[in-house]
Amino acid sequence: MIKKWMMYASWGIALFTGLILGVVLSQSGGKESASLTQLLAGGTGRSLEAAGNSYNLVLTRSYLCGVRDEEHKPVALNHIADSMADYKGWEIVAADASKMILLKREHDISPECKENGHFGLSADGMLTLFHGLPADQEVVQTFYRINTEKMEASLPKEEVESLKRGIRVRDLAEYNSVLSTYGEFQLSAE
Repeated sequence: MIKKWMMYASWGIALFTGLILGVVLSQSGGKESASLTQLLAGGTGRSLEAAGNSYNLVLTRSYLCGVRDEEHKPVALNHIADSMADYKGWEIVAADASKMILLKREHDISPECKENGHFGLSADGMLTLFHGLPADQEVVQTFYRINTEKMEASLPKEEVESLKRGIRVRDLAEYNSVLSTYGEFQLSAE
């Protein structure tokens, strides 16, 4: 019950922050830059000009395969409102006098996973997504423990060996297909 309350409280705070920021950004005239400056400085009277003539936008993308990447974009103070219009659909995660962190949850696997992602088994029998071949042990994301005895009894030997060597994934459909195929061999928590 407490976790649920905390979740709703954090959503409420995020919504309130977004609404305030939206109102400030949508104001017309010369007030928007000054109001945004005051809001991001925490209402203490401190201004962004003290931090220089640029503001740092941190663009964070979160992918289904577990990869997160960040891009830092300096923005001139007088172009903050214009820049924010370019990021509709991004969540404001945090903001202070020198930077704002925006998050976008991508409904796809990352470019890195598309380029060199392989599903395989870790040494302890976990279905794992690797960057490169499983032999390289560069883990991106771990999913669940596989019942290897059941899998070896149910699947042709070629498919089992393919998983051990590494199954290449190039897109979201292949990613979901592998998870679906090997999901039936997931060991249940006992």
